[in-house]
Amino acid sequence: MKKYKTALAKREVIVCGGTISSPQILMLSGIGPARHLQEHNIPVVADLPGVGQNFQDHASLYGLTWTTTKGTSLSLLTLANPFSLKEYIFRRRGPLSAPYAIEAHAWIPAEEGDPLWPEVQFLFIAGTEYDTKDSPSPPKLYYKYFTPIMGQEGFSISPMLTRAKSRGSITLQSNNPKDPPVIDPNYLSHPDDVKNIIRGIKFAHEVAKTPAMQEYGTRFHDKPLPGCEHEVFATDAYWECFARAFTGQTYHPAGTCKMGPVSDPYSVVDHRLRVRGVSGLRVVDASIMPLIVSTNTNAASIMIGERGADFIKQEWGVV
Repeated sequence: MKKYKTALAKREVIVCGGTISSPQILMLSGIGPARHLQEHNIPVVADLPGVGQNFQDHASLYGLTWTTTKGTSLSLLTLANPFSLKEYIFRRRGPLSAPYAIEAHAWIPAEEGDPLWPEVQFLFIAGTEYDTKDSPSPPKLYYKYFTPIMGQEGFSISPMLTRAKSRGSITLQSNNPKDPPVIDPNYLSHPDDVKNIIRGIKFAHEVAKTPAMQEYGTRFHDKPLPGCEHEVFATDAYWECFARAFTGQTYHPAGTCKMGPVSDPYSVVDHRLRVRGVSGLRVVDASIMPLIVSTNTNAASIMIGERGADFIKQEWGVV
């Protein structure tokens, strides 16, 4: 037998579900694009077409990977070696003492506008793509392409779009709260994003060709990607095909309940994070960003939380 519980708020409700769950909660509650809500038999409380739209992320290309001479980098076999575990437990040394993740970042000047507001960031990762398994590609394609370098040491460089122009969406697949929403990131739908990701690929190759990197026997995994064989290797057309197979999220989603002026029909919250058309309701998380910040979203999300807390305290006379 189902049991229902009702929780009432004396003053207001604060939604902090994040870029994916906040718009889902609003739409399930009848706040969102009227036509979409009606398709799922959800009574419309407020027709806000911007709910779930404007999805943004720092799309990253995973798949550019190089092998190196044995003993110069890491691999899963190196980490799983009992000697490595012993070295770390008793001496705090060896491969397990290093972060097996992103070990360095880099940026290149922007081609348009302020050169110090870069469009591309680079993630330098110890280990080949076979070991890190960051790629969003289907498993069959993934293993077909990367299995030849299984167990080899190396590194990967992932270009990340810091100011992507592509926009995606969050929508409902049903009116059942237990059903996950439909997430369409729509990566690389804007031609400028394709241009910048290709520019990032070329820069990564230039880095790998430097004498400092070649000293370690660096060799690019240049097996033609299945599905892209019809393109000439290393041309812009080939890299675009490659990018569309291996570009995915960086876990920095934002923008689906964006803040904006009343004149913007797609704004969801006002400058004090109050949901338009509904009283006693705010959204306080990364979903309110009209435009994603060009760096990791953690600090900006903390700032949004702090500012939202200030608004709430001011409104209710706590400060």
